[in-house]
Amino acid sequence: MRKSKRHRSVGPTVPAAAAVLATTLPFLAPPGAAASAAPDLPAQPVPSPAGIEAQQQTTATSVATLCNDVAWPRSPGKHARAVAADRVRHPLSAGMPGNITPCSFWPAPPAERPVRITSRGPSNVLLIQNRRGPATPLAGARALRRAFGDRARMITVEAGGHGVHQGEDRTCGGARTTAFLLTGARPATDITCPGS
Repeated sequence: MRKSKRHRSVGPTVPAAAAVLATTLPFLAPPGAAASAAPDLPAQPVPSPAGIEAQQQTTATSVATLCNDVAWPRSPGKHARAVAADRVRHPLSAGMPGNITPCSFWPAPPAERPVRITSRGPSNVLLIQNRRGPATPLAGARALRRAFGDRARMITVEAGGHGVHQGEDRTCGGARTTAFLLTGARPATDITCPGS
């Protein structure tokens, strides 16, 4: 019988985290993790009913959009294999991106066929991208920009995080994005803006 490989610890807090998982969510804890006393956490404010409803609406809209976009694998076994492979290839996310989601049980087929991005069509596209975006890597944005050809311009912001345009942002990237949304005016070329 072959022994399974154990994941290497990425820092001194991993054993502590495993102990908390063994206590609070035992089904998520690594095998053999010893339970510990639950940590003292600061009190969290109780969300308002309106805040809860807004979060539920946001989540429902996101799930419906993602699940209607493409056909998702329906086999739990296929997801388990994807998670195991991703844990090795991408240890930071521990396989989470390949894990099973509500989309695997979505009752309807995709609303439309996937759209092929080409350089043919109107020149009215503006891409905004953080250089260190954790959910949408810069390499993917650059590939999309190439696929659009001269139809698009891209603003790369020297920042991290997922959200680039925050409405009230008056910096280079925010101001140019707001101008595009209000007037359709794009930069003449791709530009890079400092982070705020």
